Amino acid sequence: MMYGEPRRGTDSAAFRTGMEILLGRIRRLAAVGRLRVAEPLAAALVHATARGAVLTWLSLPEDGRDPALLTAMREAMVTAVTTESPAVQDPGPAGAARALRAVLPQQTALSEAEQHLLGEWLDRLSR
Repeated sequence: MMYGEPRRGTDSAAFRTGMEILLGRIRRLAAVGRLRVAEPLAAALVHATARGAVLTWLSLPEDGRDPALLTAMREAMVTAVTTESPAVQDPGPAGAARALRAVLPQQTALSEAEQHLLGEWLDRLSR
């Protein structure tokens, strides 16, 4: 009902509102260091799992609807999207900055100058 016709480039007000709520919840998970994947991917995984679960459930005959299907899909999605414990122990930017600063020397994606600059920023944020 919320989705209407699933055509590319179209969405309803209900869909947009639902996605705003989902993105807000995903953002809160990210803020406490509980996401295993990037926020956009997490939102897409949650949305795809929920949508697939609902459409599959509705397509089954009523006597063939086993609630274990929904539970298994939810648990698989939660495992794919979140970590069991926060990646950052201290909430907020200082804790995140300290965690990133600790692993910065092992990264290889940044040039030496970029790594130095990011290190300075993380040092300031971690105070």
